[in-house]
Amino acid sequence: MRVESCRICKKNKLEVILDYGNVALADSFLSSREKINNEKKYPLRLCICNDCKHIQVDEIIDPSLLFENYPWETGVSKSIIEFSEDLYDKSINCYNLTLSKKRPKVLEVASNDGTILSVFKKNNCEILGVDPAKNIVRKANEKGIRSIAEFFNLEIAKSIIEQYGKWDICIARNVLAHTNELHGLVEGIKIALDKDGFVIIEVPHLKTMFEELQYDQVFHEHMGYHSLDSIKKLFEMHEMEIFNVEEVWIHGGSIRVYLQHINGPREISENVFMVLDKEHKVGLYEKSAWNEFANRVITHKKLLREELEKLKSNNKKIAIYGASGKGQTLLQFCEINNKIIDYVVDKSEMKQGNFTPGTHIKIFSPSHIYEDKPDIILLCTWNLAKEIKTQEEKFISLGGKFLHPFPLPHYI
Repeated sequence: MRVESCRICKKNKLEVILDYGNVALADSFLSSREKINNEKKYPLRLCICNDCKHIQVDEIIDPSLLFENYPWETGVSKSIIEFSEDLYDKSINCYNLTLSKKRPKVLEVASNDGTILSVFKKNNCEILGVDPAKNIVRKANEKGIRSIAEFFNLEIAKSIIEQYGKWDICIARNVLAHTNELHGLVEGIKIALDKDGFVIIEVPHLKTMFEELQYDQVFHEHMGYHSLDSIKKLFEMHEMEIFNVEEVWIHGGSIRVYLQHINGPREISENVFMVLDKEHKVGLYEKSAWNEFANRVITHKKLLREELEKLKSNNKKIAIYGASGKGQTLLQFCEINNKIIDYVVDKSEMKQGNFTPGTHIKIFSPSHIYEDKPDIILLCTWNLAKEIKTQEEKFISLGGKFLHPFPLPHYI
């Protein structure tokens, strides 16, 4: 369904920056080649709101189609497990600023398999996860991470308060981008949060996406692309304020934003003003800068295809590491299919044995690298390049090379 109004300011001032064409949903993996003929594709366009400058897509897919049977588990990546420990430490340090003598109650929105919450539970915090993916929530509960399978909104927040009371810390990682009804989400967070509590929001940073040309971040599941400015505008509409922000490495470069109720107990850090200033200076709020972004994307597509076609003409075998959402955008937009790529490997058992959406490349376990040795591996999960390179040292020792797509194609 195409929408005309901005998801933050509600003004009908959306303007297309980049048209990706009709593409298959990033997580609509095909279990057999026979299903290719019935594969559905949907328009995908990156837009800017000419009023509040929020970057977003204007094609909204039924969220139950996107999220209720989700093929990604947070705990698959070793790096993310280590990241969870850091997030716990930062959260507790912030919580202790209020001089509370009790362990915090922690609510996580879009909690996935409970990897983040497991660290808080291990440290004797009361926890609750909320996530719409029924298959993943079942796994979380089996591991002892109390979770409910729901789309978080104002009504769900009210029922949680009625059953469990209010919460000291609310964590929402990579959920703003996935939510069409942003105001219902924020209002739910606001009422669930205790008066001196705080919220931690994490999003891939629009500034990094812009500077590093990460146009593969755009797919239907990601409806919005957030700057600190867009988060500030959204939460201020609900009488909440940002008091700190930090830049973190995850997902190719994210921001971790700390918020509280207006006039809460924590002082506003200079970091907030510094990041807002950086965003302004690179042109994140200017339509002309995004027009130039679109031109850079077209050039990138040409360069990546030329490199892969040159390899293929030299009879090189090319594999892909990572059947990620961003990878499916890159492959479909650049028209990289099973005529160029021999196969994909991915650690997720839920994806193995399937075919990639739109490009129809078979997915195997990473062990397949050593059974059918490729010359080159294109990193579609480039945000975990360091982890993958360490994990697959044997591939490099055998003479293989990793091709990193961004900001320009290069070997690592």
